[in-house]
Amino acid sequence: MNQPKHRLSPRWKKIGQFVCLAGCTLSLIFGGYTIFNYSKNLSNSLDNSPQTLPNPVAVNSVNSPESVTVAPEAATPTSAPQSPKTPGILAANCGSPQGGPTDNPIAEQYSNSSYPWTNQLKWNCVYNIQDFQGGTMVARFNAARDAAAENDGGVVYFPAGTYSFEDSISLKTGVLLRGELPSVTDAKNAEFNPPSKLEFPKYEPQFSGNGTPNDTAFKTITTAAGDTDSNIGLVYLDINRAAISLRGDLDNGNNQNLVIFGIRSNNVAEPDPRVPDPSFQSPWLRYSYRFAANIKVNAKANILIANNRINDNITDNYDQPGYQVKPIRGEQIITYPEGNKVPFHYGNHYGIVVNRSKSGGLQKNANPHTEPGLFRTGITVRDNWVYHTMRVAISASGDGLVIQDNQVRDERSKQWWTDPTGLKEPKGAVTLENRAIDWSGSNVLVEGNQYEVYRHRIRDTPYLSVDGEGILIQECCGGTEVNGAILRNNQGNTYIGLYKIPSIKKVEIVGNKVNAGPTDLELIYVNADTNNAPGVMEDVTITNNIVNGGILARGTAGGKRNTIENNQGNNSASLTYSCHVTAKGNTGFEEPPCLP
Repeated sequence: MNQPKHRLSPRWKKIGQFVCLAGCTLSLIFGGYTIFNYSKNLSNSLDNSPQTLPNPVAVNSVNSPESVTVAPEAATPTSAPQSPKTPGILAANCGSPQGGPTDNPIAEQYSNSSYPWTNQLKWNCVYNIQDFQGGTMVARFNAARDAAAENDGGVVYFPAGTYSFEDSISLKTGVLLRGELPSVTDAKNAEFNPPSKLEFPKYEPQFSGNGTPNDTAFKTITTAAGDTDSNIGLVYLDINRAAISLRGDLDNGNNQNLVIFGIRSNNVAEPDPRVPDPSFQSPWLRYSYRFAANIKVNAKANILIANNRINDNITDNYDQPGYQVKPIRGEQIITYPEGNKVPFHYGNHYGIVVNRSKSGGLQKNANPHTEPGLFRTGITVRDNWVYHTMRVAISASGDGLVIQDNQVRDERSKQWWTDPTGLKEPKGAVTLENRAIDWSGSNVLVEGNQYEVYRHRIRDTPYLSVDGEGILIQECCGGTEVNGAILRNNQGNTYIGLYKIPSIKKVEIVGNKVNAGPTDLELIYVNADTNNAPGVMEDVTITNNIVNGGILARGTAGGKRNTIENNQGNNSASLTYSCHVTAKGNTGFEEPPCLP
């Protein structure tokens, strides 16, 4: 049966039309006010951004739109993130209009379960730098960074192109920098070349007067509050002329969850603060500071430094004709007319330093009570390619520290004409700390690394620098007692050393291949005796290694359950060990009587 049709009277029709019209008018008024208010706030934010240059800095291959991003105050975390690797599609109220990739690149590389803490980073909120304006590149970056920080974190995304920064930049809690995915993603491949490039000022030396001011270059990517800024990082960027320095207080900082992944880093240095010495050096001289580093990080927990390529394209070294040093003997100042004797060199410093830097220095033979900062958890340094010409390629400490599958490269036939300070003529016994890996901590895994290290010829003498370690832990300089370590399947041209550590316990040195090195020490060198006292070894196993030299295991204060077994030499050197060590199944060594 058909239902009767109900009709509205003309009077009610008019009332309905009036209500509809009034509602639409109010919507337009309030919507317009919201847009105006956001535009006003955003304009103020940009106007207050720090600007160090009066004119805009060019950004090559990057279009700068007139409109800027979604209001940070309106942005909230989304429960439905966009599809991975889908640029330009926004999750609700999160990120900026053009967006960018939203996947977790660490999970993509190493599986979701390898570093689960990286899922706490806010990969799904992407603030595309092209959506932000400012008078300088630093101002544009600050606007994008602050938009992310005010929304509890997110990614500042740099599409492919070159971005010219005029000064240092700093991250804030929850903020990550990310570039476009390279065509080759493996940093150990020579073709690795991230297309998103951050360029910082080049130091242009002047060889007269006071020289070029240091503040014109030597920039950094750092963090605003080092002791607390967490959930931060850098991913897939080519960074030229800026060190990465994310550092909290080693003992008391509370920062954590730091990622540096897929970075190409070149032309990093600091000028030594003691050079020039005005009492005898020309004011324009500079010396590359040995304690500088391409990547330097301190954090309380969870650091991943992975898949980075360091110093594969150093272009900024320059000669310094007329460099002056004090002599070993006498008072007459020595001047080197040849500029290549003491160049300013961008490879004469550390590569990667993790939880090993502390003002005032570190105690010897440290333990978790004397130096708690050396025993932080969740620290991994893996799959990096590092070239360096002086100091240490990788220096790290931690409880459960992993140093894995890195490649370290060095320069052959090096020669140097100063001591490490750049102030004096070097003695024949000088150390320049040429070293591949320097580790400390407990329950450490050093595995699958490939390395080469070469010593410097000192001046025009026959002497070589007193260094040349491959994989080392020592009593001093950030060293710790050894309580749990596996050194496995590493390959290199110089020795693996547990060097004069008074307490060595629970160590496996297994499956390594070490060729004849640049030092006279045994190629596997485990010595618990310091210069001042005998030491103890317990549960040390040295097995299935192939070495082109000797093996030593000494602990004069005694020990138990220590074994040297099934190692292969080349008939050129000896097995040297304390009498509490059991040796069996080894070939290609001389075996003198055990040490008492």
